[in-house]
Amino acid sequence: MERTRLVLGAMTGTSIDGIDLALAEVRGTGLSMSARLAAFRGAPLGTLAMRLRAAADQQPITAGELAELSRELGELHAREASELLREAAVPRIDLAAIHGQTVFHRPPTSLQLLNAHPIAAALGCDVVFDLRGQDLALGGQGAPLTPLSDWVLYRAPHARAVVNLGGFANATILAADQGAPPARQVAAIHGADLCACNQLLDRAARAALGRDFDADGAVAASGQRHERAFAELSALLAPQPGARSLGTGDEAFAWIDRHLGALAPADLLATAADAIGTAIGRALAARGVSDAVLAGGGARHARLARAIAHAAGVAVQPSDRLGIPVAAREALGWAVLGALAQDGTDVSLPQVTHRPATTPDSALPRPIPGTWLRIRTADECGLNRY
Repeated sequence: MERTRLVLGAMTGTSIDGIDLALAEVRGTGLSMSARLAAFRGAPLGTLAMRLRAAADQQPITAGELAELSRELGELHAREASELLREAAVPRIDLAAIHGQTVFHRPPTSLQLLNAHPIAAALGCDVVFDLRGQDLALGGQGAPLTPLSDWVLYRAPHARAVVNLGGFANATILAADQGAPPARQVAAIHGADLCACNQLLDRAARAALGRDFDADGAVAASGQRHERAFAELSALLAPQPGARSLGTGDEAFAWIDRHLGALAPADLLATAADAIGTAIGRALAARGVSDAVLAGGGARHARLARAIAHAAGVAVQPSDRLGIPVAAREALGWAVLGALAQDGTDVSLPQVTHRPATTPDSALPRPIPGTWLRIRTADECGLNRY
């Protein structure tokens, strides 16, 4: 009988604008698995948002404050996950896969802040987190990791891009599914971080409008592009030499400071959206895809989506049309990655993270990716806790 699992995935992205949780029904194992979204919940970060943003901006913080922030983030995950399971009338799940909040990323150093113990205690299931660590330790960039889950969820008979418009934009490039063995299809997956996205758009909205974000790009839609500022930002967003993931120091925030007083708020936001969308669209055009699926918070930004479609020259659609709400894509993908990791599948792809090829010693057991909190029964450890 085909194995079926309920797996929770949770994500707080580099935009630091909320927490998304997805419950996935996963059928099968390893590269033969399929998954569907069973339930979804989004929630604000509350007072944690400002403190997490300060940590990600590299503002000074004590060890005690960092520990408190990590614990409170874990407690928030535990509360929201428990509420999602209550809403879905699900008494128990098999696994929770938690991203944690990235507050620093400059490979080989990266920190996904999270105290996972409150989550394991609340849910009573195994918890996997820090899925980047193994790839970083082996010389990879640790990102992007979603391409393998995108293959599970979105592959099609034609070449397709799956674009996440989060704090940073990244794209998965999937070859046409022509029935080749799964391992061969996976070997053909490509993906990369592209440029700053919602981090830049949201920072511009906070600076120009005093709002956390420009909802649906409404203000940007009313603005006019400033060509000199557009060209300047386009140059900043252009691909950098060498293959690397984006992180701390790649946000292009200084561009906002240079143009904040000179441009009207709507024009500043319009110019930023056009430059980001054009950079993403050009990257897709260079990869020869037939269509693009947009997900993440930026998929609701109408001007950004139009700029992507115009520059890419292909049909663009939100993931909603494929049955996955744009806000749920990353959390659902993380649930899939957690299930793959539980099956012993390497969730990072060397051709995507640029991890050096290695020949593992067959005498050594293959490590399961990620850091695990494993639930043990009373018979196994004398305690009815993790």
